[in-house]
Amino acid sequence: MTRPSSLAAGFQRGAAWSVSIFMFVPGEEEPHVGSGFFIDDKGVVATAAHLVGEARQILVALPDKRVLAAELEGLNENADIALLRITPPPRVHPVFGRPGSLRVGDWVMAVGQPFGLERSVAVGVVSGKDRHFSDDGELMFIQSDVALNPGNSGGPLLDAAGAIVGMNARTIVGPVGTPGASLAIPIEIVLQVAGELRRDSDAPARPRLGVQFDDVPPLTAWSAGRPDTSGALILSVPRGSLGEQLQLRAGDIVTTMNGRPIGGSSDLVTALLAWRKLSDTSIVVQRAGKELVLGRE
Repeated sequence: MTRPSSLAAGFQRGAAWSVSIFMFVPGEEEPHVGSGFFIDDKGVVATAAHLVGEARQILVALPDKRVLAAELEGLNENADIALLRITPPPRVHPVFGRPGSLRVGDWVMAVGQPFGLERSVAVGVVSGKDRHFSDDGELMFIQSDVALNPGNSGGPLLDAAGAIVGMNARTIVGPVGTPGASLAIPIEIVLQVAGELRRDSDAPARPRLGVQFDDVPPLTAWSAGRPDTSGALILSVPRGSLGEQLQLRAGDIVTTMNGRPIGGSSDLVTALLAWRKLSDTSIVVQRAGKELVLGRE
């Protein structure tokens, strides 16, 4: 793939809906600094939930140099997504890309203020898609080699044209501080969670399976007598979780959920995000060499 001669036009476009966020926490002299971006033209800003914490005051610095007080509209700690609202709303019309159309090797940009350096851009390529980690539950990530630093969290990941394709979340750092992999939450998940957090939302609460799961390791598939590693491996089922109510067990391999084939843990994330009601739930698993259908009628 040929590197574009410049990504300046894409940066200028995407920077128009990127903001800096300052959070003042009681007992701390300096504010926490992070990034965010508008998700509509009504003054709603998405950012990372871990930035907000116990902030007693939140300020948002706009591209036009204005600084406005923000109100916390909603927060989902599990998804690490928070919604802020500012008044009056600026005249912005953010454009969203489609993470599904991104290819490994495509150029992406992170806009934010690393180390307090406002409106900075870092450039890299998509290193992987649909990354899921067992500790992150119903989340998956876009992996890139974009250099994320303190101050980038919550800011937008842009494609080469400047459309928002994700929210920068964190970096996995090597064991001796070597450069790691940067992770961003796909914008489709950000917008779905944001829709659930809005005060005027009439979206019903989604069921939460509450289990840990991951891709099926090759040796696990081999030991189970399976010809491939398709499916999602259940690692743990906490007491009281919906997973326990549905009779899932650690070691089960989920192959289908509500009619959706599960090729890997990211497919199970997609199925869980689309899950709307507990009734009529159907989960097909392989357990001890047998296929079982679990669920609620």
